[in-house]
Amino acid sequence: MKKMRTILALLLAMMMVLVLFAGCSDSGSKTPADTSSKTEEKAEEKKEETKEEVSNFIYDGDSPIASEPVTVTMICGAGGSAVNYDNIEDMLWIQAIIDKSGLDMEVECLDSSSYGDNIRPRLAAAEDLPDIIQVPGLDTDLTYANSGIFYDLTDFFDEYAYNLKWRFETNPTVKGQATTPDGKMFYIPGINMSVDYCPAILYNQFWLQKIGMDAPTTTDELYEVLKAMKGVDFNGNGKDDEVPLFAQTGYLQCFGSSWGLDIQRGYWENEDGIVEPSYISERYLDYLQYFNKIYTEGLMVPDFASISADMNNEMATNDQFGFIMHYLNFCHSFSQKYYAGKGQDWDTSYGELAWVPLEAPPKGPFGHQLYNGNDPVFGFWAISAKSEVPEYAFAFCDYLYSEEANNFMYYGIYENGDYEIKDGKIYPDLAKRSKDDYSTRMGNNFGGFPRILLAAHRDVSYNYTIGEYNEILNDYYRLPVPAAFALPKEVDTVSAYAADLSTYWGENYVAFITGTRPLSEFDDYCETLKSMHYEDMVAVKQAALDRVKGKN
Repeated sequence: MKKMRTILALLLAMMMVLVLFAGCSDSGSKTPADTSSKTEEKAEEKKEETKEEVSNFIYDGDSPIASEPVTVTMICGAGGSAVNYDNIEDMLWIQAIIDKSGLDMEVECLDSSSYGDNIRPRLAAAEDLPDIIQVPGLDTDLTYANSGIFYDLTDFFDEYAYNLKWRFETNPTVKGQATTPDGKMFYIPGINMSVDYCPAILYNQFWLQKIGMDAPTTTDELYEVLKAMKGVDFNGNGKDDEVPLFAQTGYLQCFGSSWGLDIQRGYWENEDGIVEPSYISERYLDYLQYFNKIYTEGLMVPDFASISADMNNEMATNDQFGFIMHYLNFCHSFSQKYYAGKGQDWDTSYGELAWVPLEAPPKGPFGHQLYNGNDPVFGFWAISAKSEVPEYAFAFCDYLYSEEANNFMYYGIYENGDYEIKDGKIYPDLAKRSKDDYSTRMGNNFGGFPRILLAAHRDVSYNYTIGEYNEILNDYYRLPVPAAFALPKEVDTVSAYAADLSTYWGENYVAFITGTRPLSEFDDYCETLKSMHYEDMVAVKQAALDRVKGKN
């Protein structure tokens, strides 16, 4: 009996303890079991949120990117002086792209001339950055990429680069140029027309007809034609105000391709894949002697080192020069100016061109017959490391490389009468495009977006004959030594020597042609370049080229 009472007492005590704990629980204290339950609940909520977000992301390389609007912010430059950067909402072609994407894009568009000054402080502070940022420059020293402010996009290129992947296939150096030495990708590249619509030698065919000469096929013949043009009153105003060759410094340097040189960039890749300097060779000396003779004999504009593009346009309208090195599509604008200057109407689509290109580059004294193309990469765009919607931001950039987005950006809106389709081909309304800068105001080739430039975009934008010339010239272009990211030691080399080298050969380039420094001092000039470590710069260019090509 005593034992039974003891057991009952113990049971009663245990019941009191349970009641006590229950009371404490009711008063708000949380047991481990409670905490675990709440954590699981939150995890489930987060899981549902993520599931909802993922289900909203439906990008497969085409529009739309999201099933419901997602806000993506962006900052960029306008890309041209004629662009009204305050009113991107009025760029109907760009808005059509945004509408198709299914995103709510908030684009801060700035004046391109001051874009770098505006964005660099924000990048340095790593604050107030939108999702997508147009990068000022190519970040060749990886300053921004190594700072951690940009999202590592390497996996995104594998998962979501539906359009960029096949664009890379047709532009084989681009992916290598956008890849860091350790194999990462932080940037979406803008892809240039590298062998289409590049600088070529253009001439006024009516001038050539007047002097009764054929188009030159060699540099020697070019000299003879220029000499025959001197002193002829082609524009009929009774004044000796014509000049055979119009050339600004950068375009004059393009003639170096007939000597197997890339004088603009200073370095070129020879037939064996070896980088050589263009500004210190016997061929460069021969080039300088050739243009020194043309300059001395008054066959080119005397102030080529300072003359402006405005003067170029004025002289084209006044029919004052016969030859020029310029982008191929300028055959259209120079012809337009020629006929306007004569007070004649000109059919922009099918009218006879006054200005045409040589159908092949003039063969130089060492057998070179080629033109230098453009670097395949013209700019970079990045995504902020703090972006909460990086997949959507990347997908938008990739979508810009789709055919659908390309048609909006370069041709316009079909329903608005910007173009028509005949036999499956797009034919823009050229008169409409050119009137009051219509195509520019609508967003044609908008400089703030990553994009690809194609020959097809030019073919239908100018006099139809120009596209035919582009096909003829295409095979004569070679790619330049590409811009690429540098290793730390290479950055040190570039910082130490590049600026001084560029300044020295640039100043002497003008001096040798104008004769303010005699060509008899060319050997002394070369000795100075050797002392300025030009060979170290060649080594940097070679290493970068090899990386782009996947050789190291």
